[in-house]
Amino acid sequence: MRAARLGAMVVFAGLALAAPVQAERDLNDLFGIAVKRYSQGALAVMGFAAVPSETASALILDTGANPGRQADFVAAQLGGGFRWSDDLPVYLEGYIGYNRYDPVLVLEGQGQTSRLPLKWTSVAATGGIGYEFDLSPYLVLRPLAHIVLGRVQTDTSVAAKKIGDFIDVDVNSLKDGGFTAGGGGASLALYYDRRFENDYEVDMSLRYTYLHFEPIGGDKDLGTASDASTLTLWSRQRFPTGKRLFNRPVRVVTEASMSYMPGDQGEVLNTDWLAQIGLGGEIDLVQTWVPWVTTTRLVARYTKGEYLEGYSLGLAASF
Repeated sequence: MRAARLGAMVVFAGLALAAPVQAERDLNDLFGIAVKRYSQGALAVMGFAAVPSETASALILDTGANPGRQADFVAAQLGGGFRWSDDLPVYLEGYIGYNRYDPVLVLEGQGQTSRLPLKWTSVAATGGIGYEFDLSPYLVLRPLAHIVLGRVQTDTSVAAKKIGDFIDVDVNSLKDGGFTAGGGGASLALYYDRRFENDYEVDMSLRYTYLHFEPIGGDKDLGTASDASTLTLWSRQRFPTGKRLFNRPVRVVTEASMSYMPGDQGEVLNTDWLAQIGLGGEIDLVQTWVPWVTTTRLVARYTKGEYLEGYSLGLAASF
C-alpha cells in the first residue's frame, strides 16, 4: 500500500475484445479486487477517526495522488475527556470521528486512460476509561482502555457508470458496499499542565495509543483486520495579551506536535510521521452568562508529512 500512494493501476486492455458477458464477468472480478484492496485501506485510515487526539479538528490533506484536487483525504473529530473528581481520579474520554478517503482507480484500454474515484466514508466512535496517577502537582500518568465501533461505506456507483461507458458493458452488478468495524485497545499518556501567576500556561503530553479493529458486520469480506498505532508528543502554550473581548481577557495560543504512526494508517497515507503547528486565540468565559464553559479556543493548524500537507481548524471549550 505504501507504493500505491492512494492510487491504483488496473489494466482492462483486451476486455472489449471478449464477448460482452465474459467482459462483464472479468470486469466484475477486476473491479471487485480493486474495491476490496482499497476497502482495506479505508479501514486502515479509519484510525484517524478512532485514535483520540488533543487537537481534535477538521483536517484536509493533499497527498498529491489526485492532481487538481486539494481534498483527497478529509478527516474531522469531536471529543474530549475529564477527570471524575480529585477524590476519585477515574478519567473518562469519548471521541467521534469522520473520514472521507478518495483513492483513484486508473483504467487503461483501447488507447484511452480514465481516472475513476472510489469514495470511501468512515465514521468511528471511541470510548475510553482510565485512572490518573498524580506524580506531582503538575504531572499525571494516565493509562486507559478503549473500545471502538465504526462504519466504512463506499460509493462505487459513479465509478461503475464510468467504467460501463469506458468499455461498453453492463455494470449494474457493481453495487455500493460497506461494513461495520469494531475493536478495542489501550493508551498510556504522560500529561503536564501548569499555569503561572502571570496567566502564562503550558500543557504537554506524550501519548501512545494502540487500537485494533476488524469487520464485524455488513460485507465483511471487503475488509481485513487493521491496527492503528500512534505515538504523539504534543504541547500547547497560552500567552496573555492584555486585550479583552466582550470584557473578558484574551490569550494567544500556540501549538506544536509530532506524531509517529507505525500502524496501517501510516502505510496508506505513505508517511509514518506527521508534524503539526497551530496558532489561535482563547477567551476566558468564567463569570459570564455561558453555563459550565470556562474557556473557548479557536486554533488554525498546518500539518506536514513525508509526501503530504494539509490544514485544519479546531474549536474547543474547557469546562
